[in-house]
Amino acid sequence: MKKASILLLSALLLTGCNNSDTSKSSDEKQISTDAQISNDYYRTLLPFEESQARGLTSTNMASTYNGEAFEEGLLRISKRVYSPDDYFYRDGQLLTKEAVKSYLEPQFTKKEIDAMDEDTRIERNAYANFGLNPSHNGETDPVKIAQNSPAYLSHILEQDYYTESDAKDQKLSAMTIGLAMNSVYYYQKEQYGEVFSENLDPKVSEKKGKEMADEILSRLRVKPELKNIPITVALFMQSPAESITPGHFVAYGTSDEGDSMKKWHAVNEKYVLLPSNEAEKINQNLNNNFKQFNESLSSYFPNYTQGIGTAYVMNDKVETLTINIPFDYYGRAEVVGITQHIADQSKKYFDSVDRYEISLTDNNKPLALIAKGEDGEQNIHIYQQ
Repeated sequence: MKKASILLLSALLLTGCNNSDTSKSSDEKQISTDAQISNDYYRTLLPFEESQARGLTSTNMASTYNGEAFEEGLLRISKRVYSPDDYFYRDGQLLTKEAVKSYLEPQFTKKEIDAMDEDTRIERNAYANFGLNPSHNGETDPVKIAQNSPAYLSHILEQDYYTESDAKDQKLSAMTIGLAMNSVYYYQKEQYGEVFSENLDPKVSEKKGKEMADEILSRLRVKPELKNIPITVALFMQSPAESITPGHFVAYGTSDEGDSMKKWHAVNEKYVLLPSNEAEKINQNLNNNFKQFNESLSSYFPNYTQGIGTAYVMNDKVETLTINIPFDYYGRAEVVGITQHIADQSKKYFDSVDRYEISLTDNNKPLALIAKGEDGEQNIHIYQQ
């Protein structure tokens, strides 16, 4: 399938580039944003061009938590390889929405394709047969499919990068591809019926992801402009759909040329809930401080319920802390009062954390934001109501 699909893929990718840099007229200038918030952020190329596969992240990921962590984490991975000082960022322009959808399909057997009507073949891109997920081999029983050939790949995300000189020449400099892998496979025995789940071995998911990465690389390298540029592929392991903490990246690698990854690097990161037994094992002091933080707010504000904290942990160290505090809104004076108190308490209990972001909300409506950034300073913003 690999070699046979390459020529077909070239045509698919070419049709997906009609609005990308590679097809612009030679007299159209590339302009980047002048402002750069910090060295942690890429400057973007203007005019802004949305991804060819825009909108699929929200539908393909197991939860919004996973979707946000996938996109944000992929930028972190990219920064390890492509420095924001040297590269500009643009949403992925080569992988079209149709290409991504076709990659997420299972591989079809000839018998399965023959059994499809014309509309189904077109809808599922069966003629190209680009599916990276395991073939069902004609099996139609959802339970057996879940046990023997579940979908390991859930979503593909592309990011494009340009050096200043390449941007002027309308030439792509580098690319990052994120593969979101499933830790749980969800299925229904009948349409609109109850949803069942099958836990997947994370080691198997990671192994499948690395195999898929090589196949994707072989397809991308067919295009002349992608033949020799560095392409980074990163594997994200999703958390279950019902989890309020997102999944995390497990590995990444960069291919300078060729159609296979020479070396993979393990990524030691995770998101943990505060307070929790898992958080206590990582940072007992922070876990206890979070409990005391909640207790202090409960004693000060009678209508306070409970803050929800999520810590991003890299190499067993808490890098950032995100807290959402639900609060019934009664008036601006009350919001100002509780915000000031929370700001004081956060300095007391979370001073050891390099970065934190505390959101005060009323039914998901933002009331106030307290943030500590890389400069160590605490900033407070109260929204107009």
